[in-house]
Amino acid sequence: MSAIVRTAQNIKADVLIVGGAYAGLSTLVALKNHLKERHERKVSVAMVEPKAGLLNILGIPRAIVDPDFAKTQFVPFEKLDDLSLDRLISSDSYVQNHLGASLSPGLRDYLDITYVQGKVLQVEENSAQYTLNDSGQSAKIDFSYCVLAAGRNRPWPTSPEAPNFDAYLKEMAEFNSQVRQCKTVGVVGAGAVGIEIAGDIKHKYPEIDVHLFHPHATFPAEPLTEKFKSTVRESLERSGVKVHTGVRVKEEEPGQLLLPSGERVSVDFTYWCTGFRNNTEILGGPLAQFVSEKNNVHVNEYLQLQRPGGDSVANVFCIGDMVEMPIIKSAGWALYMGRQVANNLVGAMFEGRLVEPFPDLSQMPRGMVIVAGNGEIVSELTGEVELNHPGYVEEYKDYCVGKIRATLGA
Repeated sequence: MSAIVRTAQNIKADVLIVGGAYAGLSTLVALKNHLKERHERKVSVAMVEPKAGLLNILGIPRAIVDPDFAKTQFVPFEKLDDLSLDRLISSDSYVQNHLGASLSPGLRDYLDITYVQGKVLQVEENSAQYTLNDSGQSAKIDFSYCVLAAGRNRPWPTSPEAPNFDAYLKEMAEFNSQVRQCKTVGVVGAGAVGIEIAGDIKHKYPEIDVHLFHPHATFPAEPLTEKFKSTVRESLERSGVKVHTGVRVKEEEPGQLLLPSGERVSVDFTYWCTGFRNNTEILGGPLAQFVSEKNNVHVNEYLQLQRPGGDSVANVFCIGDMVEMPIIKSAGWALYMGRQVANNLVGAMFEGRLVEPFPDLSQMPRGMVIVAGNGEIVSELTGEVELNHPGYVEEYKDYCVGKIRATLGA
């Protein structure tokens, strides 16, 4: 097979990684580092991901109001340090020209990496069906081990659709142009995404009236202190965001949000930040039983698929936002799980054993960091709430993309 393949092809891999965001890339980089040290045999890895780069989802609320900042939040795979790819399967001419020029087939004698720009349609115990972006072409990947890091989708624009850097910049610029024409904006749902979108719009464009609607009395929903939640709200209100709690809104017609009281709020655009969808539909056949009632994926302490008290699937792992675990889902946990699974994959492949269980969550501190109003950073860790902690202020100058790249070593 040549280094650049423009049509879907059946391939084989020792390890298939489904998803190339925080968790998937963390797995790939950690595997590379382990295999480089062991140097026992060459391992083939295939990673399937629709976006040809690391999209820093943490920075998207600001990116959609700041096109210059947006440029820093999508790192094309060819720009990631020390992560050369051997092979590319893609129907995207932009990616073929840019990422294709950086390929280094056969560079390593311990690892071979094929990047497939597309989506996995269905995963079974030893194979997966995939399709290339917008091509209608599909093929099969046979694997020995699989890591599910497919994450979740949110309503656009918080989950940009662009498959490459150039398309991403155009998408952000076009949406920013739309925002700047608004006089009034509604944000429905005060989870972390809704909070940050409302705060970022008001901070960047103070002349825009911003309304934030939430169905419950306090926010966000994570199990954190009331002080944290009230500090977030107060920060938004200081910035001029109009916060409406205890209300469920409906959009009866474009630009008209109906409140339970019968009051109508006229808006030029509405951001619906009311939910997300874990990409669990890819689990097919016998693997569908591992999807929980909450649309998460049941796993054991080694992150293998396993129903509570039931049998596990030894060669299929799941990490990141999809897992059924009592944690606050975050980029940090996704990066952690990727490293842990890579450690266990190497143990399974070379020693026939799993070497690292998940930590005892009862001993793990809960925490969260949110950018609220006026660019203020509200944080909580082990019950201590702070406004503009110096460390977080520094990290959020680039919305943690530098820290994430340093953690990945890429």
